[in-house]
Amino acid sequence: MDMDFDTDIDFGYFNIMPIKPAVIAIFITVFGGIGIIQTKSSQQSLYALFISFVAAFITSYLIDKYIFSFLKKAENTSSESQKKLIGQYAKVISTIVQDGFGQIKYSMNGNTYNSPAKHIEGKRVEFNSKVVIVLIEKDVFYVDTI
Repeated sequence: MDMDFDTDIDFGYFNIMPIKPAVIAIFITVFGGIGIIQTKSSQQSLYALFISFVAAFITSYLIDKYIFSFLKKAENTSSESQKKLIGQYAKVISTIVQDGFGQIKYSMNGNTYNSPAKHIEGKRVEFNSKVVIVLIEKDVFYVDTI
């Protein structure tokens, strides 16, 4: 089960701060770190508080905008990529036992991946056999022999 919690405080074109646990952790870490550095260098408390807050806010905002948003987009496209795999050929790298599982190797966009596999009719498929991917459910690849 996946669970995701986030929200934005929206003021027109400018989203203030996404409320996500990772962003909050980044904010607290940077805020504390800059605050310690400022107080160790004999800065006034109010000045240290202000600089720490601004640095933490900017850092957490930029990390969310330029790192987390790209990671979320990549995460959301994986199911779309799996649909493109149906009909592709693969090679059995671990024998698929009767009514059980094995492992296949397939290529996508120049990269090679391994995945758990099961024969669509529950048959045994020997090592090094060529198969075709016919269905993907719950990250299990159902294959048929060629």
